[in-house]
Amino acid sequence: MESGTPYAPEPGYTAAQVRQAWAVHVFTALGIVASMLALRDVLAGHPDFAIVWLLFTLLIDGVDGPIARALEVERRVPRIDGFLLDLIIDYVACVIVPAAFMWEFRLVPQNNFGVFVLCVMVFTSALWFARKDMMTADNWFRGFPAAWNIVVPVMFLMEARTWVGAVITLVLSVLCLTNMPYPHIARARWGRRYTVLGATCLIGGVAIGTILYPHHHYFVRVMLYVGSAYFVALAGARWWHDIRIRRTAEPVATA
Repeated sequence: MESGTPYAPEPGYTAAQVRQAWAVHVFTALGIVASMLALRDVLAGHPDFAIVWLLFTLLIDGVDGPIARALEVERRVPRIDGFLLDLIIDYVACVIVPAAFMWEFRLVPQNNFGVFVLCVMVFTSALWFARKDMMTADNWFRGFPAAWNIVVPVMFLMEARTWVGAVITLVLSVLCLTNMPYPHIARARWGRRYTVLGATCLIGGVAIGTILYPHHHYFVRVMLYVGSAYFVALAGARWWHDIRIRRTAEPVATA
């Protein structure tokens, strides 16, 4: 297929291959549809349905990237910026819908302070999504990656009190503006073997807890505690590892 315009597919791709690339973009864009359905269920008072849709957006976000890279979608359909499309969907799915969820289901105080907490959350998350240095070469995020679509369901299923939800939200919002390392669940190479287990425990706990809602079983809480603790510990271990590396790399001052 010959290139006729700046946004035409690069030469060498067949029409079928271009259609495959468009199908990947369509699949990615389904994330915004799922986000809209999650928001609908939040406003309708169905937290379990909303979490199911958020998990669906998480699934799409986890698999569309590897598929796009394997099919060289950027070269087959240069008209669409897949990274920008992903960011737009992620901000809605990971920030806007969870913020509405937190207010509707009382994970923050139902007063001006609660509104302030959510404003800080969406503000710092917007700045994080605009970072040009959001990810390291080995696929670790710099700063908390505004993964509220995971944090908020965990707090809800653990029946966090409003002041707990507010404190956690403010702390993580501040961490968005730092260089505190946080692993990409699927792509981070450092500690990958254990990250897969931690992610399975955490996301599995969210999925099982949602299926069993409104019952809150003890073993679900254990899964959520263990999964959350793992990622906190892993982030701390990577942070300390990076500090030691920097110290080792610093030249020794001579008299």
